Amino acid sequence: MTWLKRIGGILLKVGEIAMGVSPILASAYPKQAGGIQVVSQDLAELGNIIVMIEAAGQALNIAGPDKLKAAAPLVAQAILRSALVANHKIENQALFQGGSVKIADGLVDILNSFHASVETVATT
Repeated sequence: MTWLKRIGGILLKVGEIAMGVSPILASAYPKQAGGIQVVSQDLAELGNIIVMIEAAGQALNIAGPDKLKAAAPLVAQAILRSALVANHKIENQALFQGGSVKIADGLVDILNSFHASVETVATT
């Protein structure tokens, strides 16, 4: 199994955990149930961007820093679509772009932190 397939499987398991936790959080905090679901979807979208760029990077033999440069604008666009910043105007574009790079880089670190041979993730 390739690293990319493994990371995709891990991402799927993380998504399953998030989806499993979402109903619990939603029942504990019913007024925030919609927001919890939105955050889960936004996080999955960001993770999918990183996996997609990693796959393209492997196919085109692109170095890590160049993959980060490719991922950051896509992450920025996903953030702009998210409920977190809906109806907000960016005042400092450089700060926003820098934050988007940090989020993309952080997601790469998170996904790389998982053991490559993990097939399942315990939910309890």
